[in-house]
Amino acid sequence: MGGLWRGLKGDFWGTVGNWQNRRPLWLLGGLAALSLELFSVAFFQKFLKLYPCELCVLIRFSMLSVFAGAMVAAINPQKFALKVLGYLIVIWGLVRGLIWDIRLELETLRPAGEHSVCSMSGPEFPFGLPLDRWFPTHFTPLALCGEEGNLWSLWGLNMSEWLFFVYGVFALGIFLMLTAWLKTGRK
Repeated sequence: MGGLWRGLKGDFWGTVGNWQNRRPLWLLGGLAALSLELFSVAFFQKFLKLYPCELCVLIRFSMLSVFAGAMVAAINPQKFALKVLGYLIVIWGLVRGLIWDIRLELETLRPAGEHSVCSMSGPEFPFGLPLDRWFPTHFTPLALCGEEGNLWSLWGLNMSEWLFFVYGVFALGIFLMLTAWLKTGRK
């Protein structure tokens, strides 16, 4: 373990470039995204009875996109095509998730009584995927966005504000990995 940190201190970009060329880093990021999605269902939805809105299920989809992209790259991170495809899927998932999260934050700030842009008729998932029919426990909206009584907070931050932090950590990680790959000229 000490060798890993010494490598970072001595040649930061080279070390990160080597890490992103191996499976463990991709598996760690992918499993982190999958864990967050499963935690949202098990803890928030099932245990706390905080039912998801349309934007919440779209954000769950974005986390699964990050997971899928990481798993594509983890197949063989030394294969150029798999790595590029993995990066593209992860970045797409992060950008879409952040857009949906911004919309969710705007919904939580909406004055009481003002009409919500959320719908309970079923979200339109990217690529026309009927995820609400395939996996209803994960992808069926059961509440309206920003609905009173369905808001959660921890240390003064609500769900969408915590998600800004989560997306920021993922974005920083993928930025460092991609930059290291490009700077070191690795395969």
